[in-house]
Amino acid sequence: MRFAIEAHALSQDKITGVGNVILHYIAELQKIDRVNEYFIYAMDDLKHVEITNPNWRHEDFRYALKSIRMKTRETWLRLRSGDDAGRLRDRFNVLFFRTAKIILEILDEIVFSFKLARSLRENSIDVYIGTSTYYYPYFFLSPVKKAGILYDLVWKLYPGTMEFGNKLRMKFFTLRNMRKLDLLIAISEQTKRDARTQLNLNTKIEAIPLAADKKIFYPSDPTAVSLVNKRYGMGNRYILSVCTLEPRKNLKSLIEAYRLMQGRNDYQLVLVGMAGWIASDFFLEIESSDVSDRIVITGYVDNSELAPIYTGASLFVFPSLYEGFGLPVLEAMQCGCPVITSNTSSLPEVAGDAAIMVDPEDVEGLAEAMEKVLRNPSLRKNLSKKGLERARLFSWEKSARALLHHLASLQ
Repeated sequence: MRFAIEAHALSQDKITGVGNVILHYIAELQKIDRVNEYFIYAMDDLKHVEITNPNWRHEDFRYALKSIRMKTRETWLRLRSGDDAGRLRDRFNVLFFRTAKIILEILDEIVFSFKLARSLRENSIDVYIGTSTYYYPYFFLSPVKKAGILYDLVWKLYPGTMEFGNKLRMKFFTLRNMRKLDLLIAISEQTKRDARTQLNLNTKIEAIPLAADKKIFYPSDPTAVSLVNKRYGMGNRYILSVCTLEPRKNLKSLIEAYRLMQGRNDYQLVLVGMAGWIASDFFLEIESSDVSDRIVITGYVDNSELAPIYTGASLFVFPSLYEGFGLPVLEAMQCGCPVITSNTSSLPEVAGDAAIMVDPEDVEGLAEAMEKVLRNPSLRKNLSKKGLERARLFSWEKSARALLHHLASLQ
């Protein structure tokens, strides 16, 4: 069979979430499948991917409109971040290039869709795999089976935690795209159930869990932990949370629980992740908090530093309101860090009996759970052991084999 993989997320310089899922599937499929052929498509330059299998290739489209769009975007970003962006002339230039960028993006998406459809026909593609729920080709020029990956239904279940434009795009495009599919891959059983009950889809849906990369997430040695702690100004005792800093992650409740926690002065609260939607308000609240001097915000952290950060933490807390899977929980457990997480959405499915689960909106209950774990060394040791055992149940190879099995069923 011949598979086409859409990989727009791998055009970014820094990848998280969707990009990491695509990257791991590509890496594992190259290892386990020496029979089928694969064609990778990305709207912009493909990054992060190493092609090692002769049956794989990247279909790279080069045309003038794409080049103009990318240069226009670069100019807009430079003007927006310039020191003189507040002057009237520069504000006009920012507005002009932003408008041009939007128009060019729309035109380029149409042109790209046509080139993609023509390439799918020329390469006799059997199955198109859409990895971005909001993007899908406008049309196909040949009979192609269609598969897609569903990561969550935040836009449906927790719309108030999303930026308006992104929510609107997901609401209109995601549902339309999923109805076109012959196969929908959900990243958890809960997400599969949500798709059935919330969206009333007739599409065939299969659940395949994600995994934590064993080369990135593992119990790190004390020297590496010490070096990373020193780099980010962290002490030897800290409570950790790793996520995009946005409303759905419920970090305000975590900070309030930290404030209520007795003995909080013995531990720092370390937040790792890039700023997301409404991050500015969140940062202002931290600055005005009476525990601001005990909170460390690292921003984006390179993969090579994540294992030491997880390993060095006394406790990992992930009180998210909703997750399609909740990968940070698995990452923490794989590093031997005791975990407290929410009892909602897919998180119990990931954590099993290897974590303490709480109502994410019960701030006092969260504070009590944190105190309980931090005061009890034997409980922390037991959670660490059970977490390591739980993490062994998940692997990217297992997930890739399941994906390949379901894709083959479309033949």
